[in-house]
Amino acid sequence: MSSSIFSDGSSKIKTSIQHINSLDEAKFKKLVQRIAEKTGRQNETIFTIDELNKLENAFGLSIDNIKQMIESIEYMFLQSAYHLIKPQILENDLINEQNFNENKAKIFVEQWSANAKEIVERLKTSHIASHSLSDIRWTLDVGITQGSKSKVKRPIAIYEFQLKNEQTKQIENIQTEFNKDELYAFFEKLESIQSQLDTLMT
Repeated sequence: MSSSIFSDGSSKIKTSIQHINSLDEAKFKKLVQRIAEKTGRQNETIFTIDELNKLENAFGLSIDNIKQMIESIEYMFLQSAYHLIKPQILENDLINEQNFNENKAKIFVEQWSANAKEIVERLKTSHIASHSLSDIRWTLDVGITQGSKSKVKRPIAIYEFQLKNEQTKQIENIQTEFNKDELYAFFEKLESIQSQLDTLMT
């Protein structure tokens, strides 16, 4: 199991890193510097459409690939902020877990070191999510295991999350089910998030 703080592990992230490794180092430094300066700023786009078109010509990549790369780099800055990761640990993670080449990893870490304090401060004061949690409701349901001759009862916790759209102010309801193991894993994750929030607020 990977010990990386970048737990997304998606194919999009991996593809973005391949593009990152192919970029000219000077161009990559300017790109990362801009993203670091914008990460955590509310209601601000990192690049305008005109700027994206210029990046398309400069990088020789499609607009979609560039957007994906920008989103991946921003995600990495956000994760670094949430974990308050130290530069050396970040560099090791980028090289050993994310397959960054060493020079690109050093550039990223340099920008993180230079901008970490400002990014964390912005995240403390900004609301970056489009939805906020308004209320939680839950109930227990005892179902029957499918395909079981003995029809063993299977208790399920049903949660309803009421989310408030910050733009429209409307409430959206999302239901999800948890068995015992899933519920335990969910609350372990919540404890981890709470610990990170406590660290940010100190």
